[in-house]
Amino acid sequence: MRGPAGRERAGVLGLAALVVATVAVYLALRSSALETSGVGSLLPHQVLAATLVGPDQATFAGLQRELIEIERARAAFGRWPDAAEVGRASAYTWTNAREGYFVNYLARPAGDLSAAGWLLVIQEPDPQAPPDLSPNDETHHRLPDGTVLHVSIWTHRFGAQIEPRFVRQPEGAGWTQVLTAPVAPVPVRR
Repeated sequence: MRGPAGRERAGVLGLAALVVATVAVYLALRSSALETSGVGSLLPHQVLAATLVGPDQATFAGLQRELIEIERARAAFGRWPDAAEVGRASAYTWTNAREGYFVNYLARPAGDLSAAGWLLVIQEPDPQAPPDLSPNDETHHRLPDGTVLHVSIWTHRFGAQIEPRFVRQPEGAGWTQVLTAPVAPVPVRR
């Protein structure tokens, strides 16, 4: 009774088992890769730059360089540069706003209404606060005088439709923070 129908059934069951095993191995490897890369520790409003589409990855890299230039201008002249002094060679219209110790630089796409908008958020320290001992990393930049800035880069779909106004908490206004790697948790000091 082991004719062609029996062999076909065994072949189909064997193929199904192979597919299930392959999917299980893929999911196990993907899960362990996520855990070791720290992706699992991102907050809901955060993404890694490596997961962005190519043009947005390039824009993010350019904004990282722009942020350093903005910080250099602040260190050299003692003030934050105006929007007209930022991103002159880009395809974005820049505005800036300040509120207290926070400075925003908003880059809205100049031509493509569906392109992403970008927001640089910089927080200066309160002069009355104790010195910030955070190490230099993606979200902490130290000026030559020792001032530690808290910095972040955010993106928002349909950037041309964003109102050019100050944003204190981007995560509550639909913005997504872009990181090159997950930020390590800050240890609690006792």
